Amino acid sequence: MSFRSLRPVLTGVLTGAAALAATAIGGVELRYRRHPGNDLGFTNEGWVSTRTSPEHLTVTGRVILANQIPTREVMVCDVDPQVHLLGDGPVDAVRVTARARSLRKDYPAREDGYWVSYVVKPGRYHEDSPLEVLVDLTGPRAALDALQALWIEVRLATYGFVGRQDQFHHIVMPLRFPDADQPAPWLPAAAGRAQVRAVRTHLLGPFDDPVEVVRRYALPHAGPHDIVTIGESPLAVIQGRFWDPRMLSPTWAATRMAQFMHGEGALGTATGMQSLMNEHGSLRVMGALVGGAVGKAAGQAGWFYRLAGPQARLVDDVTGTLAPYDNFVVVGPAEADQVCADITAGTGLAAAVVDANDLGKVDVVGASAGVDHGLVCAALQANPAGNADETTPLVLIRPSEGSRPTTR
Repeated sequence: MSFRSLRPVLTGVLTGAAALAATAIGGVELRYRRHPGNDLGFTNEGWVSTRTSPEHLTVTGRVILANQIPTREVMVCDVDPQVHLLGDGPVDAVRVTARARSLRKDYPAREDGYWVSYVVKPGRYHEDSPLEVLVDLTGPRAALDALQALWIEVRLATYGFVGRQDQFHHIVMPLRFPDADQPAPWLPAAAGRAQVRAVRTHLLGPFDDPVEVVRRYALPHAGPHDIVTIGESPLAVIQGRFWDPRMLSPTWAATRMAQFMHGEGALGTATGMQSLMNEHGSLRVMGALVGGAVGKAAGQAGWFYRLAGPQARLVDDVTGTLAPYDNFVVVGPAEADQVCADITAGTGLAAAVVDANDLGKVDVVGASAGVDHGLVCAALQANPAGNADETTPLVLIRPSEGSRPTTR
């Protein structure tokens, strides 16, 4: 048999081998890219603030570390808490010290403050590793009185599958709580069909419960036919749905797809796009991008947002909300209808979760049964909650007599 006659066979064998090798390499690369890295989970416990004297304030709490990887160890090599002061006056005179202490019995904290590296066992063992964070603040009374909240950023130097990698956990601790007995005035809205009242709260965060927030701040000033609304971003923050951009690790698909989005929107950055893909899946978002392009070619805009899923319009990128959450990517809230139903069950108030801005655009993200979506949108068109750092995430809507539902 001549070489010429063998040539097609050899070509087929080499082509098949190359395709098999490419498939194998691609599979290995895909498996590597899907690996979570040195993935730790964080749970907060027992966080309290104590004003021991006019010139002294302490904040303490525990962070429970859990390995999210079932089969691999993660080592914690160092823990460094950094404290950011948030206030409405000068806080330069406040002296801050912060330290972290291991609470593991097999790796107790050292008196000199040195962090002893230890292993967090694979997730299949279901073993937690607790640590304590202690923050001490001293300074003039006026400076401590000016504090609104603390933002504690805990940096953990980890070592594992991807080598050394920094991870970050965040605690936002409110220190000041407004007087619920001093509400803002009622203002006319919806062309006379309603009145609205913005309701100030403390700086909300994952330590809060939306039902309790409404009960504490809005219920004392509400009437039997009132509707209470809560902003979608504050609710998402309460649910812990905000991500440090350093922890999002955009994929190849996120970096490529972001270039096709509007450069002034949240999805125009790789981390903003990645947060959407984490919510609805890469394939759906990529399909929505193709569908949006086809829609635009046909002269119909907005198909990307219709196809990409409900979170596509709700992602707030860095700078999208008030401090300190302006440093994070905040996605939309989960189960907004159920949250509203819980508020109604717990307070008796009809409730809605809304996305409103200063451009007069209002979307009802979720609502309890019987809420008039059109009235809510009309009442909030002037955005009485504000779009800056007003800390008024709640708004009471009082329908005029002719706009009230016939049954409740």
